Amino acid sequence: MHKQGIKAWKHSLVFILLILCIGGLAVRHYLLVRKDGQMLGELARRQQQMTIIDPGRPGGIFIASGRSCTPIAISRQAPLCFVDPSLAPADQLDEICRKLGGILGKEAHELRGAITRRPNSRFVVLAKQISGEQAKAVKALNLQCVGVVHEWRREYPANELCATVVGFPPAPGVANTGAGIELTYKDLLAAKDGMMLSLTDAIRRPVEPLDDRRVLPEDGSNIVLYIDAPVQEALEKALAAAVEKHQAQWANGIVVDPKTGAIVAMASAPSFNPADYSSATPANRTNRAITVPYEPGSVAKPIFAAAAVEAGIVTYETKIFCENGTYVMPRAGRVSDHGEAHGWLTVRDGIVFSSNICMAKIGQMTGNERLYEIATSFGLGRKSGIDLPGEDAGIVRDLHKWNTYSTPRVPFGQEVSTTSLQLVMAFSALVNGGELLQPRVVNRVLDSQQRVVWQSERTVVRRVISEGVSAQTRSVLADVVERGTGKMARMNRWTSFGKTGTAQVPGPRGYEPGAYTGSFIGGSPVGEPRVVCLISVFKPKRAGYYGSTVAAPYVKDVLEQAMVYYNVPPDRPEGQERRR
Repeated sequence: MHKQGIKAWKHSLVFILLILCIGGLAVRHYLLVRKDGQMLGELARRQQQMTIIDPGRPGGIFIASGRSCTPIAISRQAPLCFVDPSLAPADQLDEICRKLGGILGKEAHELRGAITRRPNSRFVVLAKQISGEQAKAVKALNLQCVGVVHEWRREYPANELCATVVGFPPAPGVANTGAGIELTYKDLLAAKDGMMLSLTDAIRRPVEPLDDRRVLPEDGSNIVLYIDAPVQEALEKALAAAVEKHQAQWANGIVVDPKTGAIVAMASAPSFNPADYSSATPANRTNRAITVPYEPGSVAKPIFAAAAVEAGIVTYETKIFCENGTYVMPRAGRVSDHGEAHGWLTVRDGIVFSSNICMAKIGQMTGNERLYEIATSFGLGRKSGIDLPGEDAGIVRDLHKWNTYSTPRVPFGQEVSTTSLQLVMAFSALVNGGELLQPRVVNRVLDSQQRVVWQSERTVVRRVISEGVSAQTRSVLADVVERGTGKMARMNRWTSFGKTGTAQVPGPRGYEPGAYTGSFIGGSPVGEPRVVCLISVFKPKRAGYYGSTVAAPYVKDVLEQAMVYYNVPPDRPEGQERRR
């Protein structure tokens, strides 16, 4: 009986202890749910889920090549290494950073700093654009807190082709960086990243995406330029040849469709590769065709002559006495024709043989106020509004700063500074029927589904001369090539027109001795101009410096290749092909 009582008492004690344990567990469960449930639930969720960035694809930049488009800036996927700091064990962090540093080529302390600065983040980038071998090595570490995903990397498959127009993208978070189309259209080209949540296994490998929590990426828009690849290649080849042969500091050029204002080629030499832009000098990254103004010299003569004809001040057959080569003016100094002793010349021949004295006298007939109006109406000293960054307005001084020295000199291209873009657009207005057009580089913008969302349109800024005077001016400029200073630009199969220019380079104390900018601007064919091309060569040191020598032959090469590319029928009269 006594033994049975003891046994019953033991059973009761065990039962009471069991009840107390269950009660304690219940209380603990209550406290966990009440006080720490949210924290523990969040911890469980973070251990079971992974946030994966789904990067959108940046838009591309394309140029024309026949009936198709050629990519000159595109994005391809490249591996990226990241870490999830919330899963990185603190006592193993140094060892993790040491291993990753050896693979990624970075210092361990640098990686540790990146991780510890953002302890609450789930996605800290350690290295971008790593190689395939590096990606495999990172994965082989089999670390729960480290992963590899892919991002889009910018590539330039055409290398230096069209580099100063395309430019390069701005550096993230760095002000005043980027250039060209990449900068102007950065917002359109940019993609919006998506995000995906995924369930993970014990070692943090994604196993099942949570589609209801996914945000899809948005790809960037694509930009299609008016640039024609074969014409661009011809222009770049010509500029490089001119710089090399004449040991020039630089050269730039533009080819434009004078009827529409579309820029079909634009380049500078020396240039750079956008894929490695940081190793290039700032000068070589500069689009000199729109950012570097210079005195145009004699290429400006047709602008002022045509405007004087339009105003009825002269005609192209008006005869002007050119003082046998030297013209001394009261309170205006001396103007010469650089060794040429011209007597009476028509205005036409004054342009054909590039007489400074002829243009000086036209300036005196015209007067400063009207000369100023001519310069500004043709777009000199004003930004054109081209869709590229960094355009310079050039220099046309305010009228009250002009004096009696300005009157004879502005008409032959002194005392004003223009960019190549301003010159080529003004010249296009001379030969396209008299309309100054806004230049355009971008043809259209396409969304990620290749649908046109924006299309460029021809824009007339103003009419500067009549169609009749424009036709007369083309005839005069054709004579420049046939029998004047532009003979080096004469083609065998097509008619052409143009004007030479040789300008002194201004310095801090007047013009620099022996420093010139040699230019030629011309187009083809004479009847219906398809293209106009300008090439300017800055400070040539060898084999001449006149525009007729350092620029005209290269413009001819570009025009010939453009005529072939655009399938322009030869229009030179039969029997003149071989005559020089």
